[in-house]
Amino acid sequence: MLRYIQVEILKLRRSLALLLCVAAPACIAILGGLIVLDRGSDWRTFMLANCALWAFAMLPLALTALSVLLAQMEHGARAWDHVLALPGARGRIYFAKAFVMAGLLVGMSVLLFLFLHLAGYAVAAVAPGKLPGTLDSGYVAWILAQMAVASLLVAMLQLWVALRFRSFVPPLVFGIAGTFAAIVATSARQGVVFPWLMAVNVLTPYPARQAAALLLGGVGGLAMLVAMMLHLARRDMVSGT
Repeated sequence: MLRYIQVEILKLRRSLALLLCVAAPACIAILGGLIVLDRGSDWRTFMLANCALWAFAMLPLALTALSVLLAQMEHGARAWDHVLALPGARGRIYFAKAFVMAGLLVGMSVLLFLFLHLAGYAVAAVAPGKLPGTLDSGYVAWILAQMAVASLLVAMLQLWVALRFRSFVPPLVFGIAGTFAAIVATSARQGVVFPWLMAVNVLTPYPARQAAALLLGGVGGLAMLVAMMLHLARRDMVSGT
C-alpha cells in the first residue's frame, strides 16, 4: 500500500495539483488582506471571516478541481488498463488516491493558517491600527483542523465521481452545483446534513450543529471511502465512461 501512495505523490509533480493547493489558500489570504486594508477589522474577525470564506466557497471548489486532477492522471492517459493489471492494484490505487486527496486537504488548511498570519502581519506593518485586538493562533488552528475533518465527506464524494467518469465534466458540474446549492441550503434545516456545508457548520454558534458536522463529515467521509472502493473495485475502469 505504501508503494501506491508514494507513486501517487510522485505523480503530483506532473500535475497542477500542488500549484492549486498553494494558490487556493493564497487567494483567500490576499483578498482578506486587501479588504482589511480598505475597511479595517480586528484580528479575530479577520481570521474567522476568511475561514468562513474558505469553507463556503474556495475549499469545495478547490476539492472539485483536485479530484479532477487526481482522476485525470489515469483517465486522460487512458492508463487504467495498465494500472489495474498490476497484482493487487485494484482497490489499493483508489485508497492511495483518497489518501493523497485527504493529505492535500490538510496541506491546504495548514497553508491557509500560515498565509492568513502573513497577510495579517503585512497589514499591521503597512497600516498600523487596522488590525487591533489579540491574535489567538491556537483557536484559528483548531477551527481549520475541524473544517478539514468536516470536509472529508465532500472530498471523498468528489473523488468518487471524478474516478467514476472518464470525462472531467461530470465531477466539475457536480462540485460547482453542490457549492452553489449550499448557498440556498445555508439557512435551511437540511443544511445540517448537506455535505458542502459541513465545514461551514463548524463556525455556527450551536454545539449540536458543530458536532454533527464533525461526525457526519469525518465518519461519513470514511464510509464514503469504503463505498467508493467497493464500487470502483468491481467496475471495469477501462470501459468506464
